[in-house]
Amino acid sequence: MKKIFDQILKTNTAKQVTDLLEILTDDFDIAWVAVGDRGNNQSTINMGTDPAAGLIERITNAMDSILDLEWYEQGSPKDIYSPREAVLKWFDLQDGKLRNIKDPFPKKVTELARKIHVTLKDSERDKFPTIEIRDHGTGIRGEDFSKTILSLNDDNKINKLHQMGAYGQGGSTSLSFNTFTIIISRPQKILKKGNATSFTIVRFNTGGLGTRKLGWYEYCVLKKTNQPFSIEVKDEIFQAGTLVRHIGMDLEKYTTKMTGPTSSLWYLAHHYMFDPILPFTITGERKKDLNKGKVENRSVLGNNRRLTRGGGDEKELTQYSREATLTFKDGKVTIYYWVLTIEGDKPWDRIKNYTLPSQPIIITFNGQKQGSLPNSIIKSDLKLPFLEKYLVVQIECDQMDNESKRQLFSSTRESLRDTSILEELRKTTIDTLDADDELKRLDRERKDRYLKKDDTEVLDKLRKRLASRINDYLKVNGGGKGVKATDTGTTVKTKKQPPIPVIDVPTFLEITTPDKKGVFAGKTFSIKFKTDAHPNLFNNADWFYAVCEPHSFGSYTGSARVVDGYGIAYFKTNEDIEEGSKAKVILELRPPRQKTVSDKINVVTIPLPDEAETSKAGDKNTPNIEVLAVSENDPYYKENNWSHETVAEVADGQGAVYIYINDSNRHLTKLVERAQQYSTVTVESIKNRYREHVGFCSFMIEKNKVEERLQAENGKTMSMDQVEAIKKANLANAGETICGMITDFFDYIRTETQED
Repeated sequence: MKKIFDQILKTNTAKQVTDLLEILTDDFDIAWVAVGDRGNNQSTINMGTDPAAGLIERITNAMDSILDLEWYEQGSPKDIYSPREAVLKWFDLQDGKLRNIKDPFPKKVTELARKIHVTLKDSERDKFPTIEIRDHGTGIRGEDFSKTILSLNDDNKINKLHQMGAYGQGGSTSLSFNTFTIIISRPQKILKKGNATSFTIVRFNTGGLGTRKLGWYEYCVLKKTNQPFSIEVKDEIFQAGTLVRHIGMDLEKYTTKMTGPTSSLWYLAHHYMFDPILPFTITGERKKDLNKGKVENRSVLGNNRRLTRGGGDEKELTQYSREATLTFKDGKVTIYYWVLTIEGDKPWDRIKNYTLPSQPIIITFNGQKQGSLPNSIIKSDLKLPFLEKYLVVQIECDQMDNESKRQLFSSTRESLRDTSILEELRKTTIDTLDADDELKRLDRERKDRYLKKDDTEVLDKLRKRLASRINDYLKVNGGGKGVKATDTGTTVKTKKQPPIPVIDVPTFLEITTPDKKGVFAGKTFSIKFKTDAHPNLFNNADWFYAVCEPHSFGSYTGSARVVDGYGIAYFKTNEDIEEGSKAKVILELRPPRQKTVSDKINVVTIPLPDEAETSKAGDKNTPNIEVLAVSENDPYYKENNWSHETVAEVADGQGAVYIYINDSNRHLTKLVERAQQYSTVTVESIKNRYREHVGFCSFMIEKNKVEERLQAENGKTMSMDQVEAIKKANLANAGETICGMITDFFDYIRTETQED
């Protein structure tokens, strides 16, 4: 048995496991037991669809093991109600958050991180590495394997509020992404469950062809005991805790060098454990991971901390950040958001280091990613197209009520349930971000980078012709709200508000939202204010007082962190408030042993606008049409991965519709080469005719939303990638057709230009 145990510690490939099983079969009387004691366990274990999420569940189990050991060592206290509270009290982490640690490598953090190791090892196939999760937590005795690590849907953790696990099956989903799994464990002495080290091998049994519909997962035991193998070993051979080694795991998306910013274990760990309860260590033992022959170790503290605190090369990669804690049903959610800088090398690709560009809104529970929301919220709902590749959002659901969690989270914890709660969470996120004027200012500031001043006069004439043409079309076809064309020179440039210095004894709190603000019944609204008080004072419910009077009008739902002296308070009106109802909103700061500072304004309910009313509202609600000619040397071309095949793109902004037209399109380039034989005036005439027609087509393709018609016909929701593919195909056809028509009328255009 000692020889076998020494061999299993070194086993990293499927062949080595097969050789080991041959020895076990020859030398011992062994049997195989179905995981979870279910012969039909494939349906449960195969519920997981993402190998990365399955791996993260193993890391979560390791964290629970560390927390459970500390719980025993603390005397099994009964006053711990969440994992965050546990790490706050037991490991002295402020608010239970790694983001609050200024120094990323203090002794207490590195010591904690060493308690959990995730290690990449070479297997037979490069895209299927062996990956090991090793913790120094409670450990498990062999007799308890079937009730814990090899059980399905058991309730081992349901009453342990200091642990993260709940459903009792998360870790088992990882078994489905490799052929063999080795499990070794030894209980800690404090558990008083013996000192034996137990081990087993899990495999998938395909069954006989024609005998069963499905195979099943099973693990190896000694036949006479019906328990995993056990052996007494010294601490230096195997210390107390648990080791799970997945042989040849299907992690193809994350198999580049371990420390790579994307497509690596580093990315996987930070993205899926966005704000982990505990730090952990990742290690690369594959040949490609070795640094001059040495094994590399890295501590993982999550993307929330990276974005908040930086570290190393990441110090200056966040330009702006904020957070807001809000009431949600019977609980709370906290929304964190960060705007990445446009400085440095390829800033438009930087978001890939933290999340998928198409899914930049991460929803977490206990720091673990549960799902995500699309970038269409940023681009279309919030109308912040110039922040689309730079805005990262985390929605933390640690304090969400149980009923909302039931409706939102799936038992595999790798996707969200498409329910009314998800829609309400989406709307809450939109309302929260929409209230932050700094996001709008940054969006406009970044837009200005793409404006070429020398083309302003030409483009102003073009946008006026285009606006007129669009409005004529909409008038004839009853298309609703039109567009306008304001000269670029009249655009108002907004400036960043000057920071307000913090004073120990605050002297003012002033509401900056205009008085008699119109609000809608049953909807969220925000009140903005400025102050010289310390931001932390607003986090204490005993010190910061926000209310609607009368109370029947609505209620305070939360506030955004005060940044540079500017804050936002959020309220929600009651559903049954009548139109024209009035109320006072009062904000009051009552610091202990200091003078109270306060302010108030009036609000009134107004009717929800409909499209017809909005279209009558005049220029205030009419979007400005903006045309931006883009060449292959422009930043926008590079940042959006354009090519000579690209025709155009349309983006809705705050009060404007932006139409980007590719001046380097290959069909247009041929026309320009021909026009250059005559004059620069001919070149500009050809370009502007192309821009006008392409601008009109791209606007109508965006407005008509062909994808919605297709969805209605097919009854299936289309992904954003599919929608974009349809738009690109339609634009490509339109661009080629327009160039063909210009070619047919080329001589007429040239003659007309010369006469003009």
